[in-house]
Amino acid sequence: MKYASIDIGTNTVLMLIARVNDKKTLKEILDVSTITRLGEGLKNTGYLQQHAMDRTFVALERYLNITKKHGVDKILCVGTSALREAENSDVFLKRVQKDLGLKIRIISEKEEAYYTYLSVIYDQKINCDECVIVDIGGGSTEIIRANKLDFIDFISIPIGAVKLTETFIKHDPPLKTEIINMRRYIKENLNVLFNGDRCTFVGTGGTITNVASIKKGLTAYKKEYIHGMAITDRDIDGVIQFIMPLNAHERKNIPGLEAEREDIILQGIILLKEIMEYFSFNRIIVSANGVRFGVLFERLKIEFL
Repeated sequence: MKYASIDIGTNTVLMLIARVNDKKTLKEILDVSTITRLGEGLKNTGYLQQHAMDRTFVALERYLNITKKHGVDKILCVGTSALREAENSDVFLKRVQKDLGLKIRIISEKEEAYYTYLSVIYDQKINCDECVIVDIGGGSTEIIRANKLDFIDFISIPIGAVKLTETFIKHDPPLKTEIINMRRYIKENLNVLFNGDRCTFVGTGGTITNVASIKKGLTAYKKEYIHGMAITDRDIDGVIQFIMPLNAHERKNIPGLEAEREDIILQGIILLKEIMEYFSFNRIIVSANGVRFGVLFERLKIEFL
């Protein structure tokens, strides 16, 4: 059978199409993402904006057409931070179900963390016995302590690349005072009750994959080039120093940077850096998978090939 797994985030809508073979393993067919910025304006208003819902609706409509072309048998769709928080999420959910026939399941912070955990622990390319996993999104960040046998603990902080941008960044490029205030805010909210001693640090989400692509200097996104690669804290410092003085227009020309991410990428990378410093990690392993993979792993109880 062929399955599609769709993850509707604050900044990006991602879709995995995969096939389950006779050996009960999952074979990736297509993995795509579209930046729709569903959470645009949510931090200040508490509501999803109409233009943001329209952009996301169009992306979902396109994804459904793709699933038809691939002969997908079953579609699973989840929504995360923006849909959890918005006062008018039901408006978007009802429209999508009525006009597209697609039911979106809003998942909790714990479910989001658990699916991220499954996406890492079932991945044969990322082999870690004890790990701390971070998933930096647009609206929230999940930090997970786990091993091969157990989802031990997690914390979800209501901080992401989009929220940080809307809260602190008013100039382009950002002022030093804006960055200082943002860093202080991140530090104040990093109150994690578990430690990362003797753990492998694994990261997933658009911030991490874009840092990896920039480090590689990719002219086009190639998942196979970055999935499983290691990035050091020095690499991250170098990317921050390179991006910091550039404005959004100049960032568009950076090889490896995904289009429409130029205004939020710096904030996401600084958040990543602060998390690494909090745990005293000096490198991170890149996972280009995430929640959409975990959703299928849980549903099908299979391993990734």
